[in-house]
Formats: sequence, structure tokens, C-alpha cells
Amino acid sequence: MEFIEQSHQGYATFRDYQTWYRVTGNLDSGKTPLVILHGGPGATHDYLDAFKDVAASGHAVIHYDQLGNGQSTHLPHQPADFWTVELFLAELDNLLDHLHISDHYALLGHAWGGRLGSEHAIRQPQGLRALIAANLAAGFDDQPLCRINPWPEEVARTFAQMAADPTVYNALHGPISIGRLTQIQVPTLIISGQHDQATPLEFKAFLDEIADVRAALFEDSSHMPHVEERQPCMGTVVKFLDEVCSPTVF
Repeated sequence: MEFIEQSHQGYATFRDYQTWYRVTGNLDSGKTPLVILHGGPGATHDYLDAFKDVAASGHAVIHYDQLGNGQSTHLPHQPADFWTVELFLAELDNLLDHLHISDHYALLGHAWGGRLGSEHAIRQPQGLRALIAANLAAGFDDQPLCRINPWPEEVARTFAQMAADPTVYNALHGPISIGRLTQIQVPTLIISGQHDQATPLEFKAFLDEIADVRAALFEDSSHMPHVEERQPCMGTVVKFLDEVCSPTVF
């Protein structure tokens, strides 16, 4: 997708900390904005940069670095019990309020971000219009994280930053929402790669427990269809958002 990129970035004050974010596109376009939740836990927004392509459809795209990562406040001396799912859910709520989109938005979470997004959706927030959960398990062992060799620069940048400050990754791993996914009441899209090492139980739970759910499998991808099959992945996301999200009226 080609478009003239309109973007701005800033910081949202969260408690005593700062959450870095970037908005691509126009939040006042009338189309539902899409908030991107990166994985890890403890990664950064960089490796998901490709999703800015979605803004060409009119859906503004918000990337942000979760607390402790990337350009947000780092807290390497906090104990492990500081890093909780509730902390990151509160940070997400704060960002939605800061951007004035808490009444109308969609979420796309990758890996740990998909689990974080599902935890948010389980709470049935009034403004959530749609959920996209991509690549719910990381591709380890003999399965690659990304089949493009060498890795795209933005992917390598994320892993370099994780290696430099692994605080969050070492302290926290994503919650498993199995058994509570029935509480998700918004349209949901599950994205996976044929060569990713998925967790069958969790993937199946999303498909079995969520009432309004659909799945997209990318045959030539592992853990990152958004870079391995970028154009079809973006097209799938845009088609889903356009189908399930009604435009807002200003």
C-alpha cells in the first residue's frame, strides 16, 4: 500500500512514567482506529511497524512501547512482582483515554500482545469494536520467528532492544485466558502462519470459545505474516475492520 504518511508521536503520562506512542493517519477520519499491542513480553513496537500500512485505508494506527520497553520509561530495578498483567491493562486504558479514543477503537495484539488484548476484551470495555490476535505463540525450537533472511531492519531492532534490557521479558509471561474467552463479545480475527509453532490448545480455545470469530492462515509465514506476507496480511486486516467496524459520525 502506498500513501502519504501522516504521523505524529508523543508521550502519555502513566502514573510516574511515560508511555511513548506514534499515531499514523487521522484519528478523526471517522473510521475505527487500530491500536497495536507488541509481543514479548518485553519487545518493542518496531517489529510491528508494517501495520502502519493499514492507515492507508482510513483507519488510524497507533503503535506504542509498553512500559519498560523501547522509548517508554525503563525500570530495570523494579522487582519481578511489579510487572503484572493488570499494570499493562491499566497502561493501555490510560493511552486510550489520552488519545480520546476510548469510546471507539480496535485492538491488534501479536503473540503476548494477543493475550494482553484478549484480557482487555474479556472485561468488555464499551468502546472496543474488534479484536485481532496474531500468532498467539512464539516460533521457537526449529521453527523460525521470521523466514525472511536477513531479518528486516525493524525486526532486528526490536530483538536488539530486548537483549539490551530484558527486564520485562524475564519477569512476566502472558496470561492464558482459556476458559474465559467466552466473555469476549466483539468480532475477533485470529491470524496465524503455517510455519509458526502455535500452541494448539490456546489457538483452538480462541476459535471454540469466542462467539464471533474467524481465522486467517498465511501459508508462507512463520511468526510474522505482517513482514513475511506483508501485503496480503494488511489486506486481511483492513477487510476485517471494514466489515465489522461501523464508521463514527462527528
